[in-house]
Amino acid sequence: KEKLVQISDLRKEKEANLKREYERVLFEKVLGCYTVLDKLGLKQIHIKDISKSGLSFSVDSSQDLYNINEEIDIRFYFSNKTYLPIKMKIRRIDEDTEKSNHWVYGCQFDTEVSSYAALVKFVDFIQAYSEAAKKDNGDKTVLYF
Repeated sequence: KEKLVQISDLRKEKEANLKREYERVLFEKVLGCYTVLDKLGLKQIHIKDISKSGLSFSVDSSQDLYNINEEIDIRFYFSNKTYLPIKMKIRRIDEDTEKSNHWVYGCQFDTEVSSYAALVKFVDFIQAYSEAAKKDNGDKTVLYF
């Protein structure tokens, strides 16, 4: 039997992959993301996905950091000295299929904290950016005055 290809499904999958790629550029190049560890300080995390209800992040598995239903604090640093504090609850823990020796933690945001309103606007920006961003193919010369 011939396999039927749904163009709309392929387009949606391609758009989802581009969206994740653009989101990761923001998280890896612009925004510093850290978890707060008791007695150890800050540990960098790698955001994998984000929505208004929660996020997932990856971290080196050399340490077991958290347990399911544990409440944690993370920080989104927008500069060296300012950050957005976020409270979340761990909802799932899996091995990272993209990076060996890493765990993926799926978390739900605490919507009662005062910083949640800013977080929602940040997620809106990320979604709008990932939908509207275009890849620079180097076809235009950059002039420095």
